[in-house]
Amino acid sequence: MQIIVKKIWHRDADRIGLFFKHDSATISQLKQLKGMYSQSLRCWYFDYNLENYKLINQTFNDLVIDNPKETKTQPLAGLTISRDLPAIAKSELQLDSAPVLHNPEHITNTNSLAPNMRLELLPNLGKYWVFKMQYYQHISKQLLATKGVYWNANYKVYMALRHENVQKLVEKILDTPAFFPENDYYKNETIFQGESIVLKPHLEDLKWMEVYMPPYLVLREKIKRFSMARYSTIKDCYLLPAAPTVYDAMTMQFEPHKILINNRLPKGYLLKQNLPNRKQLDLRKTKEQLFNQVPDGAHEYITLMVDTILALNYSSSTMRTYTSSFLKFLRDHQFRDPHTITQKEIVKYLASLMERGLSASSGHSMVNALLFYYQQIEHQKGFELKLPRPKTEKKLPAVLTMEECLQLFRAVDNPKHKLLLLIGYGAGLRVSEIVTLEWRDILFTEHKIHIKNAKGKKDRMVMLPYSIVNSLELYKKLYEPNKYVFEGQFAGEPYSTGSARSVMRQALKKSGLEKRATVHTLRHSFATHLLESGTDIRYIQKFLGHASIKTTTIYTHVSKMASDKILSPLDRLVDENNKKKLSD
Repeated sequence: MQIIVKKIWHRDADRIGLFFKHDSATISQLKQLKGMYSQSLRCWYFDYNLENYKLINQTFNDLVIDNPKETKTQPLAGLTISRDLPAIAKSELQLDSAPVLHNPEHITNTNSLAPNMRLELLPNLGKYWVFKMQYYQHISKQLLATKGVYWNANYKVYMALRHENVQKLVEKILDTPAFFPENDYYKNETIFQGESIVLKPHLEDLKWMEVYMPPYLVLREKIKRFSMARYSTIKDCYLLPAAPTVYDAMTMQFEPHKILINNRLPKGYLLKQNLPNRKQLDLRKTKEQLFNQVPDGAHEYITLMVDTILALNYSSSTMRTYTSSFLKFLRDHQFRDPHTITQKEIVKYLASLMERGLSASSGHSMVNALLFYYQQIEHQKGFELKLPRPKTEKKLPAVLTMEECLQLFRAVDNPKHKLLLLIGYGAGLRVSEIVTLEWRDILFTEHKIHIKNAKGKKDRMVMLPYSIVNSLELYKKLYEPNKYVFEGQFAGEPYSTGSARSVMRQALKKSGLEKRATVHTLRHSFATHLLESGTDIRYIQKFLGHASIKTTTIYTHVSKMASDKILSPLDRLVDENNKKKLSD
């Protein structure tokens, strides 16, 4: 059994990849060696180190090293694998020749881009393989020039016809052998000639359509893959947003099965605006997660609370915090009717929580949730919790120095990820403000960014750093995003906050910095560095969007500007003592 050994980039680290045709005996041996399998790269892999290579070399005889380089390499006991990981190629993103401190971006020359393309194979869509990768202009041109490959602008993915010739050509362009599964060609799809999928309007909510599926497992499994699909037990059908893009995706998904789409929707029923926006999806997801935790006894009370929060247009985070706290309160009171719980019982309950060591922030959340329920839902206008609020711990924010920020930015290769962190630091934005930033809100001529509907439903104007204007404009030409500056997996959807936090974690790890930091640390660093440069604290308050100046003054405690000049009494005592010794 011949095994191709190749250095790969997977899960944000170098790995030793093993590529071979399916063989049960080899797979059994790899499992014993505690090897791991990558669905996206279709290979087995180990951490990239000398011990693992020795283990592989001792276990298998017929190893073939894939394209070893003669330069810029580090020998690994007979296995020569390239160490140079590609960064932003100059042809992909032309950078200013500004000083390093003003434009902390770098260029690394490279030959092979395969290890750093972030290739990911997604579930098949009809007769196509679907995959995504980091954008590289010359690779994208080669892919789109290949017959059977095209770019799906709606979902921001590449689609390749599931054909043997297409597989060979694409894997050669990507420089990734066995990227697609063997013999997974569209001609093997089951044919359902004469069967049909029926689409009907959903009269209860015209933003949705009813999808009636034939009773075949393979077809029902496919419809379940649609991210917004819901099943109606009453009507025995699936519900999908009544949007043209969803209809097109269904047509493409079921085309290889030769199944008829029987469209019984009225003319004009499919509308683009029926596709749920980010806020709708976020609220629905939060609501579903909350109700999964709610037993029957508390369903009525939680429903009242959630509906009131939605009616008042509170955010999903507020819904999650208030409802989770109130659910804990009900659980600790054996799901009694809240109307029967007296105010004295509530005060005693809060006291017991503090006695058990509940954090101050959790204590505040519980008090706020109870006040909200009894005032807004029970309409007890005189209801007050006359007790001292749990005292909040005064924790100083973590801050990176300017040199550490520079070190962090230099460690990021991906242009999209780099700009995400640069804007977060350069404008002092929250992570939610970064990912929901729209192109229309970047005022290039005024060098400002208009932050809309931020925390507390407030707008504000912040600075657009001069040093990244050119990079932003070039990035826009390369990625061609439509609405959001940092688009997510699907067109029209913003990057998730989880992905942004992951970018920061990986950058921190790659930079070698020892400090614990998050995306919000960049915002703290922005404020601290402005203060150290002599900026008036009231301007900083406006940039950060703080309602009270007290919130902003915390940065005076971490600023080096004044504190570094203060001498300890001990040092002064020692200095005076030394002076006396010299005079004696």
